[in-house]
Amino acid sequence: MQSFRNDLAPELVRLVVDIGNTTTTLAVFSGASEPIVESVPSALFEDPTATADLFSSLALQHGTPQAVAVCNVVPAAAASCSAQLESLFSIAVITINSALRLPFQLDYATPHTFGADRIALCAWSRHLFGDRPVIAVDIGTAITFDVLDAEGNYRGGLIMPGIDMMAGALNSRTAQLPLVDIDKPESLLGRSTIECIRNGIFWGAVRQIAGLIEAIGAELLGESGDSSVEVLATGGNSRIIAPEIDSITRLDELAVLRGIDLLLRLNS
Repeated sequence: MQSFRNDLAPELVRLVVDIGNTTTTLAVFSGASEPIVESVPSALFEDPTATADLFSSLALQHGTPQAVAVCNVVPAAAASCSAQLESLFSIAVITINSALRLPFQLDYATPHTFGADRIALCAWSRHLFGDRPVIAVDIGTAITFDVLDAEGNYRGGLIMPGIDMMAGALNSRTAQLPLVDIDKPESLLGRSTIECIRNGIFWGAVRQIAGLIEAIGAELLGESGDSSVEVLATGGNSRIIAPEIDSITRLDELAVLRGIDLLLRLNS
């Protein structure tokens, strides 16, 4: 594996913007302290004035950013956001993609389709766990698994529907079933239609994720001879799912943001 020096002074103010389909998360990093995080509707970026006001307010409160990175699943919004950031702060904006210098080796048939959030999560996983094999699980709108071996080689991944997506799909295909908000049930079995849907989706996701972690881990350890595999969980629903899975060794809801910041520092 090629190693990279962190060329960006850690005390500089750094802004990372993670644009999702419905919500955009902004984080300001500076020094060794935890990032300052704020979430806004992604639709806000359709209004240039509102976007400029948002970034100006962030700069006023936390300092003018001296390095900026944008991670996106909505290319049009990302392009508009990047252009406004460059104009406002007179600074080049880094877009997270597979062409950047990465702290892991990405072996993927179509690297241009590999999600920017997954790139950031893999980068942070490699930084966090060093030369240990790792399974990174993002439990969000979709549930993604990305796997790095001890040498930092990308071994592959899995994508499955997230729990909110499962609930929405069930409701849209079966008119008689209600749309249910998913949280942790009090018991395994439900005693009403709503409870049965909630329990089935929640515990089904828990068992799926736990089973896939076990299967992936067994394959990794069988090939490498390592004694253990690290499992990093993140994503909007990780807080309710991860505590039910003993094999998850680290829960960090900010892991993708930390990975974006790491890539910003490696590529600035």
